[in-house]
Amino acid sequence: MLSQVLKTIRKYRLFEPGDRVVLAVSGGPDSIALLYALKELNARLCLSFCVAHLDHNLRKNSARDRAFVEKAAGAEGLTFYCRTLDRKLIKETGHKEEALRRFRYDFLFSVAKKFRADKIVLAHHRDDQVETVLMRLLRGSGLYGMNAILPKRIIKGHVVVRPFLEVARADILGFLKKRRIGYVIDETNSEDRFLRNKIRNNLLPLLEKNYNPNIRETLSYFASSSGADYEFLSGLVEAFLKKNLKEKNRVLSLSLPSLAALDIALRRLVLRGVISRLKGDMRMITFKHAQEFEDLLFARPYFSEVHLPGRIVILKTKISVDFYISEKALI
Repeated sequence: MLSQVLKTIRKYRLFEPGDRVVLAVSGGPDSIALLYALKELNARLCLSFCVAHLDHNLRKNSARDRAFVEKAAGAEGLTFYCRTLDRKLIKETGHKEEALRRFRYDFLFSVAKKFRADKIVLAHHRDDQVETVLMRLLRGSGLYGMNAILPKRIIKGHVVVRPFLEVARADILGFLKKRRIGYVIDETNSEDRFLRNKIRNNLLPLLEKNYNPNIRETLSYFASSSGADYEFLSGLVEAFLKKNLKEKNRVLSLSLPSLAALDIALRRLVLRGVISRLKGDMRMITFKHAQEFEDLLFARPYFSEVHLPGRIVILKTKISVDFYISEKALI
């Protein structure tokens, strides 16, 4: 397993000697293996570590998990950072999965600032990648979604890396067993309340048994191939936006003829790029909205508007397509 981890690190240039890194450790097998694997490889990597643990405070055993991770960090002589979430705050924010994801990243970003970290390290592995691909397929994602989990990504100015992304869950468990390294179990992973758990516990075993015994490897390759395609197209889109996108008084504008002349695949990615610049992400933006955008360009009269989630307004004029955020909620 260690050789594969090292290969992934080198292939994607995840670290530089002397990097200060935050290890996100939940106490489960994946993140505990990440902690010990990077410690074993550190003679070659030359990194400085700290450990960050977020107590979601949603399970009876969450305090046990925190104590376990704190003890593991202390045994390795690593600085330990922890935060415990307020249950009421999670409920007030609406969708639990999305809220927890946001809280996790906010916590990791704050630790990275305190530790003056160059990178944040997450323990996502090949099986996580496969589950994400299936989850997005079921939700109707496009090429960007098939890109799934990236080995290296910049999120809000922070470099997030995943050295385990080409390692199978079975190899991680084998690594821990061979070294007799303990870990904690999140009992909710066996429950089918969330889509990811349903895919992991039901759909993937079914596909392996009845359709393709190598389905995990196949979907992992698919994600990698899609990622390469998306990276190439993204480069074309960024060049287009750099040349054509104008900004004035918080309104982003593109020439109507230049947009209409693009291939539909590039035009949809341009839409993603502009919306991301406006609101910071693409959450709640669906294929239906991309179709509305196409309809606006080619089938609706001048000065028509399309209203998107996040109070985004797209206005078609005789010469341009303008994007802006309305001061009032429109949808």
